[in-house]
Amino acid sequence: MSVSRQARIARRIVRARSRMPRPILKRWVGERSTIDGRTLDLQIHAFTDFMVVQSAKRAGEPSPEAARAGMDLFAYVGSADPVETVSVHDRRIPGPGGDLPIRLYHPAAAVGRAPGIVWLHQGGGVVGGLDTDHSLCTELAERCGAMVVSVDYRLAPEHPLAARVVDSVAAFQWVADNADGLGIDPERLAVGGSSEGGRLATLVCQQRRKSGLSQPVAQILVFPGVEADSTTASMQSMAEAWPLSANTLAFFTAMQGEPPADDGWVSPLRAASLAGLAPALVVTAGFDPLRDQGHDYAEALRAAGNKADDRCENSLPHSFILMGGVSREARKATARLADDVAKMLGTD
Repeated sequence: MSVSRQARIARRIVRARSRMPRPILKRWVGERSTIDGRTLDLQIHAFTDFMVVQSAKRAGEPSPEAARAGMDLFAYVGSADPVETVSVHDRRIPGPGGDLPIRLYHPAAAVGRAPGIVWLHQGGGVVGGLDTDHSLCTELAERCGAMVVSVDYRLAPEHPLAARVVDSVAAFQWVADNADGLGIDPERLAVGGSSEGGRLATLVCQQRRKSGLSQPVAQILVFPGVEADSTTASMQSMAEAWPLSANTLAFFTAMQGEPPADDGWVSPLRAASLAGLAPALVVTAGFDPLRDQGHDYAEALRAAGNKADDRCENSLPHSFILMGGVSREARKATARLADDVAKMLGTD
């Protein structure tokens, strides 16, 4: 990824600011938000202030191009440094719409066939790519001793919503079919994703069940969006949250074009049945409009007879996995996530 001089400067400023002694930082940024009995992490509050100013500089008519540039800046400035001992290799695989870019992460400690994770990045189906969750993918590979395969699925508005669903389903099947050559144990192959990627991960599981195929060993759902028309309490109380607000959600929705015939592809929570799906880990964020629907999905999975663990990182916002470079609490939450995944894969 090419990085501008301005982005490098912004990264240095934000990280220097996050290292300030807490009393000084608190005086600098003022009182933190407290909503629904939760108080926003101080370092995240400082980062939010900075990024909101950067967004204001780019104010204008929203567009996919501007949103993509904003996501690239956000991920570069906020993310923790990637784990350097993890080997990274980009390649392309056959996909439903042509070649599909993927990124392979190989942990240094892997011996023989390792567990695998097919990872689907965040971005509302409009922004993001292989670089977005890059830092997290290196941490999952290292802490879980797992091969991670990140998928660069097709985005709206250039492609309909169905394109990224079939890309995700096909990518998981390709990894399963080629597990031996990738050094992956096919019996320990999980699927996971963040935000939109979390929704896609749920659909990989649901579509495989419909097709009579084996389930992943686990589904890892990080602040997933699973209900397009949600009216939960958090959708109201967190409507002005950052980085995901009601306005941002409306923009992403407007970019999707014609909805698919299968309503469950838009809102996995509405599936006719959730029985027979992979064990799930659902991690939500306190300062996130999607918080309640993530918890609701975990409860629905349990009600359908599946194993599903869920927890909320109360002091953190949506996309906190992109904030490990500026927040100790975000780093701790990301480490907890990776450790929980390791337990599900049997490598803890």
